[in-house]
Amino acid sequence: MVISSCAQELKSLELSNKLSILNDRAYFNFPDSAKNMARPVGIMSADHNINKETRVLFDVGPKRLVFFAQELYRFSGDNFLEQILAEDNGEEQGITGKVLSKETSLFSYLSVPGDFDSTLNAIFVSSLLVKTKDGSIFRVDAYINPAAYSLRNEYISLVERIFTTLSPGKRKNLREARTEKLKIFGTKKSFVFEVPENYSIAVDQKYDFQVFKFIKYRDYEDTSWVSLTIYVGSHPSMFHKEYGFESATEMQTLDFLGKEVKCLYFANKEKNLYLKEQQIPSDNIKNGLIVHIAMSSNRKELIDELGGIATRIKLEQ
Repeated sequence: MVISSCAQELKSLELSNKLSILNDRAYFNFPDSAKNMARPVGIMSADHNINKETRVLFDVGPKRLVFFAQELYRFSGDNFLEQILAEDNGEEQGITGKVLSKETSLFSYLSVPGDFDSTLNAIFVSSLLVKTKDGSIFRVDAYINPAAYSLRNEYISLVERIFTTLSPGKRKNLREARTEKLKIFGTKKSFVFEVPENYSIAVDQKYDFQVFKFIKYRDYEDTSWVSLTIYVGSHPSMFHKEYGFESATEMQTLDFLGKEVKCLYFANKEKNLYLKEQQIPSDNIKNGLIVHIAMSSNRKELIDELGGIATRIKLEQ
């Protein structure tokens, strides 16, 4: 009787709470008590970037529904549906999918798994891929907790209702080549970046450090990836051990702010993993400051592309 009552409540919920996704990239209408709450982070970690992810929680007593949106840094054109279907192993995995919106400004595709792992604390129940007017793509995944599992079908229906309220936001992703001048936290100086086409810069900071991260937009079917991270602070950490490297393959040079820097270069051809990094004392920016540059990719030639971006960085007052 209690389950039946809860099921009916879920079916009759009004969706009048319009919340932003990915900092005004899009909007959905949620139940009134749904809240936008960022994932918690450690005291020494930067807060999650609102342009990269959004988390919305909806609780009914002990039952919880979670929406987690992520910028995918991918783009597509008129063949997006064909690309989705080409990678979909729906028949093998029992996944069902359908187009929810075919609007010019927003195309969306819903996927629902056939099987659910009820042993998890966060049980995946559906996912929505969204292509915006500028061609870039984000994804929203929905999860329930074990307390809500007995009503999973009702929650799946509620999620689809929420997904159908999708509306466009005003923020667009910049993908054209451009120059960006960004202030260096805690100093009077700024970095001037020559940003190539299809690159984005995400900026994260905490009490005593700042991170500039270059991310490359790629076609939905492109399996390559790159990451250029520039840490500015006093307590940097090298990345190579996190990637599974113990010793450098060789030393390579990098021109940075007019100086030749010797960098550690790591390569694992079997795993298609390449990394180039170094910590650079930067008293010319601020006394005691250290800049840590790290370039990584699954393609060797893209390390050179990232190095070119780093070489063109300028320092200005």
